[in-house]
Amino acid sequence: MLTTSDWRARFDRLSDAGAYAERIGRHTQIADYLDDPDYGWYVHHGDLVVPEDLDHDVALIVDGDLVVHGFVDDYVSRIGLLVVLGDLVVRDLVSWGSVYVGGDLRAEGMVCGHYNDFVFEVAGAVHGRALVLSDKSSSYGTGELEAEIDSYDPTREQLRAAREILVPQLYDGGAKRAREGRPPKLGRPSYRRICRRLHAGKPLFRTAD
Repeated sequence: MLTTSDWRARFDRLSDAGAYAERIGRHTQIADYLDDPDYGWYVHHGDLVVPEDLDHDVALIVDGDLVVHGFVDDYVSRIGLLVVLGDLVVRDLVSWGSVYVGGDLRAEGMVCGHYNDFVFEVAGAVHGRALVLSDKSSSYGTGELEAEIDSYDPTREQLRAAREILVPQLYDGGAKRAREGRPPKLGRPSYRRICRRLHAGKPLFRTAD
């Protein structure tokens, strides 16, 4: 796993990220974070390609597209903030910190956002197998998704659609119920269980029977 801070020599340090807040728009929630100098923002000019899983542990603006050949987790070493002005392409994304994408977010599998001190914003559309939000201030367009769980008021239909494609081990008590031949209780999958399985290299989605 690569740690973003290991690549700091490739980035420029910003004394003031306010110009990017103006560029993105003051109506966005991420603008408040860009205006805060305590985060110590960096910028990468142009597209950025990461060849493996990413422990994202800094405040970074990518002025272009970001492609990660693996998963992104922004709460491993420390909380990271990520602003991508183009498209974000990943295998999976789990976010405790803030994520802003100016284009589309395209994931092969899971997009998961959790915790209300930070934000999840995609100006374009989110594409993937599952989008799971929990207690997260969010704004995004819905693209091609097999399952989508709203941050604060998911419907039973949303919860059922996610339960049909996710492995039971992502749910509290789900593994025990699976051994008993029962599905997980209807509810949200666990953010922490999603993270643990990603880091262990275990699947998040059921395989076809």
